[in-house]
Amino acid sequence: MRSTATSKTEQKRSGVAAVEMAFVFPLFMLMVLGIVEFGRYMMVGQLVTNSAREGARMAISGYFTEDEVRADIEAFVTESVGIESEQVVIEIETESGNTLDDAEAKELITVTVALRFVDVTFLPFLGEEAPSGGEDYLYGLRDTQDETKWITGLSSMRKE
Repeated sequence: MRSTATSKTEQKRSGVAAVEMAFVFPLFMLMVLGIVEFGRYMMVGQLVTNSAREGARMAISGYFTEDEVRADIEAFVTESVGIESEQVVIEIETESGNTLDDAEAKELITVTVALRFVDVTFLPFLGEEAPSGGEDYLYGLRDTQDETKWITGLSSMRKE
């Protein structure tokens, strides 16, 4: 027959799991959010690079105007990344400095597509200012999220 009385060691350990979870859970969640953010950064980087590559392919073919190339790149980035078209920066440059329509055969054409990391992060609150007069508990995190950090894709090809 089993005794209904609990031993002293069992009484001392009650609630230990809850205390351990209180210490470990914030660190675990921070690690998970970091992994998610890094994955998002890598995904958006690949999409931006692919859009620059496709834009360069269109530009070197000679069948599309610069406005059509820009519109295609912009549509691809806004649909795949999920941002507004005003947040996408597109630069199309030729080796001679001429417009895309005036570029000669075998001239190097470079397409650069860029967007700010703050615009695509899953944690947009990191880029916000603290309310005036209030304490900002996330200042250290927000301090690393400035508007000068860009995700850039670049592709250079020679005109056909």
